[in-house]
Amino acid sequence: MKWYLDFSIYRPGLDQRMDESIAKAWEFMQAIKPYDPTFHRWRETARTKAQAEANPNIETLDQLRQTVYQSMKPDLPGAQLMLFSGDIDADGSTLDIQLGLGLADTHFIALHTGHNLGARIDADEDFADWLIHTGARIINPTIGALSRQGAPLNPDPEPYDFGPGWKMFFHRDSPHWAQAHALASKTVPVAEGAILTYGTPDTYTQTLNQWPHAQ
Repeated sequence: MKWYLDFSIYRPGLDQRMDESIAKAWEFMQAIKPYDPTFHRWRETARTKAQAEANPNIETLDQLRQTVYQSMKPDLPGAQLMLFSGDIDADGSTLDIQLGLGLADTHFIALHTGHNLGARIDADEDFADWLIHTGARIINPTIGALSRQGAPLNPDPEPYDFGPGWKMFFHRDSPHWAQAHALASKTVPVAEGAILTYGTPDTYTQTLNQWPHAQ
């Protein structure tokens, strides 16, 4: 089973400090490197396998920064870079970096796992805790979630305006701070907020569906 680890960061003026988010993405990439053999090699995705295979390895922060800025298009306000780990057709992961595209001063850093890494999350909650804790500590997001691919979604928008996760990060300034804690089965402080666990990988959507919706 594959998993998504998504973080959203909102800070006033963040679009003027894209290097800050790029550096956080790079630090996260280095932190997770020992935990999957494919993480020792990252390249930009492409339209074809041949093009992706030919793309250079991203081996330094400067290379990552340069690749992000090269991905910018003159008719769009921000940047988006998608990287894949390991060899072509390997069971690797992808890392999505979006800077100021959908919403001003809002950046997204998201890891979408391969099957092997996803199976480890399924089998080892301590590792799942470590993964989201490491990401939250480095990125210090506004909100984040570790969610299983294919988990049922609420047909209505979530009250906290993010996808539901088995484990979620909420910033302490979030207007949803109290309600997020009310439903959580476990809470761990980190960065400027906390990671909250909602039941199990099989029940978290049911737990979060109990979140009151505004009338």
